[in-house]
Amino acid sequence: MKRQLPSEPNLEQLRIQAKELRKAHQTADPAALQRIRESHPRLANAALEEVRSAEFTLSDAQLVLAREYGFASWPKLKAHVEALAVERGDPLELFHQAFKADDAARVRRLFARFPEFKARINEPLPDCGDPIITMARSREMIDVLVEAGADINAKSNWWAGGFGLLHSAKPDLAQHAIARGARVDVHAAARLGLIDELRALISARPELVNERGGDGQTPLHFASTIEVARFLLDHGAEIDPRDVDHESTPAQYMTGDRKEIARFLVQRGCTTDILMAAALGDAELARHHLDRDPECVRVRVSDEYFPMVGGKNGGTIYQWTLGWYVSAHQVAKSLGHDAIYRLLMERSPADVRFVAALWLGDTETVSSILAAQPNIVASLSAADRRHVAHASRNNETAAATRMLAAGLPVDSRGQHGATPLHWAAWHGNRDLVQTILRYN
Repeated sequence: MKRQLPSEPNLEQLRIQAKELRKAHQTADPAALQRIRESHPRLANAALEEVRSAEFTLSDAQLVLAREYGFASWPKLKAHVEALAVERGDPLELFHQAFKADDAARVRRLFARFPEFKARINEPLPDCGDPIITMARSREMIDVLVEAGADINAKSNWWAGGFGLLHSAKPDLAQHAIARGARVDVHAAARLGLIDELRALISARPELVNERGGDGQTPLHFASTIEVARFLLDHGAEIDPRDVDHESTPAQYMTGDRKEIARFLVQRGCTTDILMAAALGDAELARHHLDRDPECVRVRVSDEYFPMVGGKNGGTIYQWTLGWYVSAHQVAKSLGHDAIYRLLMERSPADVRFVAALWLGDTETVSSILAAQPNIVASLSAADRRHVAHASRNNETAAATRMLAAGLPVDSRGQHGATPLHWAAWHGNRDLVQTILRYN
């Protein structure tokens, strides 16, 4: 089967066609099997049953497609399409597509075709303010960018404190960047667990132990090991500094992916809260907070409980480490800390248990509370009546549906003043849109 490329071929569409061909092979589509037999060298003139039972990878599908379009291989088809795009496409968009695909070879070719872009390689990108080198995801891309003149030590111009490549790159990529000339600062050393470099930096300049970096974080915010955290504290690091962008402590930063270090900071006396106790699975700490302040059982990751005082801030880091609008109940349940979850439910008044049960799908508790207090929805606080919007914002269809069925208002407004319908449409969640419309 011979095919004719369109006048403006799209590589992504060709990839989709290859995936569709592979899927058609898996379903034994007769037309697809015939195409494969005609265009795949390994299966030329094979019986259709043999074609059907043969292993057929995505690379095989791409080869068939390339040969149908008159090319000997997928790489040759790809090179042809990319060459056409270079001649006809917008250079900025071509660079964007190649970088997004982490296609270093294509980026190199684009620099050769459009050398004028080398002069702009260290300019901050729109919106994020990051020089492109800070977002490189592979050794090959770093090499291409450095060869084109990128400053490997460039940082973003983020208002709260800039980030460089070493502040986000995976350890193996960071080591390659260091070999290419990236300088290890105190924040990178803490993040990468480079304890010898950290010792040398702080020995030379002790004040660096509390130096502000990206987002206004201190080295302790970046600490990736208990050894690093202990060293920093033993050399004068503040245990509870709040970063500039999120006004959050090191321990709060660590509740997601560095729980062991957070537990170490708790042992060393850091400030804690009920959400942290739930995340760390620390029942004793949870009980301590509930005994000291029974109302803390209401705390959620929201502006109501974590107001930003700086005016330009991005919201508590818990939004990213634990989740938007979650309660301690949800945190404990999601992490399998069932004893803490039971403790929280035991200490919660009916309205808190009701909302928690709606989020978590505890229909028995919801039904029990509604039977005892049929008007409980009307008695909920203004903040609690917004949970349909929050669940929709989080794209949690089941939770939003339960809330609507229980009588929570469909026209509530959450983040950005958006209604549940705004959020469902934004997510492209057709099921949730249809559910919301039934209540509106």
